[in-house]
Amino acid sequence: MTAAAALTAAALALGGCADGAVESAGSGAEGAPVAFALDWAPNTNHIGVYVADELGYFAEAGLDVEILPYGSTPATQLVSAGEADFGIGGQSNVQVARTAGLDLVSVYRVTQRDSGRLVTLADRADVERPSDLDGATFGGFGSPLYTALAHATIAGDGGEGEFDEVVLDTGAYEALSQGRIDFTLSVATWENLQAELDGHPYREFRYQDFGVPEQQSTGIVSSEAYLDAHPEEARAFVQAVARGYAYAAEQPEAAADLLLEANPDTLGAAEELVHRSAELLASEYFTAPGREIGAADADAWEAFGGFLYAGGFLTDAAGEPLADEPDWSTYYTDEYLE
Repeated sequence: MTAAAALTAAALALGGCADGAVESAGSGAEGAPVAFALDWAPNTNHIGVYVADELGYFAEAGLDVEILPYGSTPATQLVSAGEADFGIGGQSNVQVARTAGLDLVSVYRVTQRDSGRLVTLADRADVERPSDLDGATFGGFGSPLYTALAHATIAGDGGEGEFDEVVLDTGAYEALSQGRIDFTLSVATWENLQAELDGHPYREFRYQDFGVPEQQSTGIVSSEAYLDAHPEEARAFVQAVARGYAYAAEQPEAAADLLLEANPDTLGAAEELVHRSAELLASEYFTAPGREIGAADADAWEAFGGFLYAGGFLTDAAGEPLADEPDWSTYYTDEYLE
């Protein structure tokens, strides 16, 4: 999809929401309070939320949105526990966590396809394909899901998918650059770009090129408890967010500036990275042909959910393997985009 087509699709998909004020959820100077939880330090995955805040879209919608600082507790857990009203949570996060008993519903999809990659150092002459990583050391993140993605990518290239794993969390990228691990997982729109800027680009392998189903890897979640109790606020929030991401798709440079202005302490030294990432997301990830911005891809939810179920990566609230595959259509909604 070309950049021009992406921008046109974003503008058309949002319809009246992009051009006018979204539906108001409350009155008064401060508006209805809404707490939003980040999944990481501020970055371009969050750009539409910051645009909506900086340009007053939330205020126009009658909302007083607090963007909670990133902490050690995952955003999905904060939302499920009622400590945040919305938060960042991608498709696979929702499929694993809701199946395990968390109260989560995907209400907006930030990326329309998977931005994740399996990566190694580009100067590794002994690693030209994923299958070359059999028996190597994987820098993981403590999640069976990420281990499954690494295994499936290697096996999909004809390898055994067997490797040693050490849990390093964010330290995986430093360990990779120092040669202490052989490969890890990264995000094409952030870590991969940073590696290029540092002069040490990654060799990257897209999971879907080796048989892993497509997924909408970054999104926004709420809880059924919040949605049932606050339908007007939910609709106003989601539509204001959609307006923010439509702006970022149409004007990535200006949106990047707004993100930088809102986060000078964390992003002040990353201006080039933020701008390059915003351009890449706008041209390849925020929109998809024939789909409203932020809308769910039912086929991706079914296919990736089937991958998780068939691989035995899903357990119920008691920690037991599932006897039946869930109805994935209950895990997401486009209701609040309308």
